[in-house]
Parts: sequence; C-alpha cells; structure tokens
Amino acid sequence: MKTEQIIYLNDIAKTHSITQTAQRFFISQQALSFSLKKLEEEFDTIFLNRTNQGVTLTQEGSNFLHKAQPILDIYNELKDDFQFHAIPEYKEELPSGTLQVLGHTRVLEPLLMDIFESYCRKYPQIQISLQEDENIAIIDAISQGNADFGVIFAPEPLLSEQTVSLQYQLPENVQIENLFSDEFIVCCNCNHPLAQEKNIELETLVDTVVVQFDTNVIMQNIGIKFPEQSKTHRFFSNNVSFHKAMIRRGLAISVITAFEFRKLYFKHKDLTALPISNGCKSVISIVTNQDRPLSAAAQLFIRMLRKYDFYSL
Repeated sequence: MKTEQIIYLNDIAKTHSITQTAQRFFISQQALSFSLKKLEEEFDTIFLNRTNQGVTLTQEGSNFLHKAQPILDIYNELKDDFQFHAIPEYKEELPSGTLQVLGHTRVLEPLLMDIFESYCRKYPQIQISLQEDENIAIIDAISQGNADFGVIFAPEPLLSEQTVSLQYQLPENVQIENLFSDEFIVCCNCNHPLAQEKNIELETLVDTVVVQFDTNVIMQNIGIKFPEQSKTHRFFSNNVSFHKAMIRRGLAISVITAFEFRKLYFKHKDLTALPISNGCKSVISIVTNQDRPLSAAAQLFIRMLRKYDFYSL
C-alpha cells in the first residue's frame, strides 16, 4: 500500500469520477485505475463501484478510508507545514488579512461552525466573516467577486446539471469542487407511524407532514413533488431548533442527510433515521471564482474543510 493510493481513493470519494481525480493529480486514467486495482488486490476486496452514473465507494471502501484517515491527516499536516515554511511570501500573509465565507443553511451549523471555531483558534489575527445564504445567491456572489468562496448543499445530480430544471445558467468563471456526498434519509420520532417502515418510498412522503429547509427546490430534485392542491401540511424554516421541536413532538418528519442526522439529531434518543428506497444523495461542494486567486487565508480555510472527517461522527 502506498500513500498516494489512499489519497486517490479519498479524492474519488469526493469527485465520484476517475477522470476528474486523474486530472486533479496530473496522471492518466489508466495509471490511476491500475494503482487502485493493485490496492484492491492487496487487500483482496473491492473498494469502488463503477457505473455509468459515476464511481462510488463500496461499504468496504468506506470502512477502509475511515480507518486510513489518520494516515491522510498526518500526510496533510506534513505537507501543509513544509509548504508553509518553504514559501516566505505565504508565511508573511498569515498574521493578518480578512476572509468572507458564504455557506448554505444546511452546512452552516453541522459543518462550517466547527471549521470556523478551529480556524479562529489557530489563526486569531485573520478576521473572518461567515454568512448564510442559498445556493444560487452564493454562486452569484462568488462569480461577482463579493466573497472569497462559498460552500453549497445540493442534491445529485450536481448543480451544473440541475441548472436546466432551475432555469439558472451556471457562471463560466465559477468552479465547483465536490467535498462530500451522502445519502438522504427520513428523520422522525420513534413513535411516528413511519418509524415502523424498513425503507421509505418517496411517494409516501407526499401525504406526510414534512418540515423543510427550502421551498421545494431540494425536495423536487430528489423526487418528492407535492401536488399544488395537496392537503399535506408543509412547514418551512431555516431554524434547526424549529425542525427538532417539530420532529421530536411527532408533528412532522424531515428529509435530511445521514451526516446531518449524525451531527445534529443523533443525541436525541427519541428520534430515528430511516433509509429512502431510491438511495438519493446530496453533495456538499466548495465554490470558487476561477478569475480570482485565493488568498492565503482562504487556502487555509479550504484545507481545513478538505481534512474534515465526515465519517467519524
């Protein structure tokens, strides 16, 4: 086993594409495929599912990557430390500076606040602004140079493919880097009628009281389309506490990701997570402006984002 094999596997878990990972590491697809095949042979298991829709980790691949995370952490720390000391101008920029980060509502509390707190402790001289907004507003702001970078939350297919249904043209100067992909699940009270189901069919949710973060954009993109005259009561709020209260009282269910459940809801023993039968996913992505070089402060924050252990919760 070589360190670069773990690095490649970790990157594919984010990009879901051997082509993209090969391009990012400036190697051929054949060389990358051969390297990963040797890794699978060494451990006598299959780490990747290769389909026409992309590449995903098998359960064995996810377990392997989780256990190999300390190796990646040590590698990244060494790389950051030595690169940092090797570039004088980069070092001079660190003591001061400003940073403006835009984050989607659904990544602000479970992800960005953790990074924000660690970042501020490690680099107290850098003034940082962390603001909440929706995906399209974040992308437009980055495209116009009004923030350093953004972090968005979008169901698969990726936003670049969703733009057709949203009637929104992705700006050409915007670059999107997939950070983490995760399954959607249904979160409900253990006494809720749905809690007895082993798998939830999307059609079932049309007649269920649901509390949502958005006005149907995400729900429609994962296949849940409420009729205009539906008798279903739907509640919309960006307040996580409101969601928790509605779900814990059995007044509504919520469609969230497994990561959100582990981070925000797992401590509540009266709540349960139920898989959705069609296996739809969401993607957390970093949005940057290709025409605007990232500052040292932004590079440091993005490195911490890339190193965040989504699997350890």
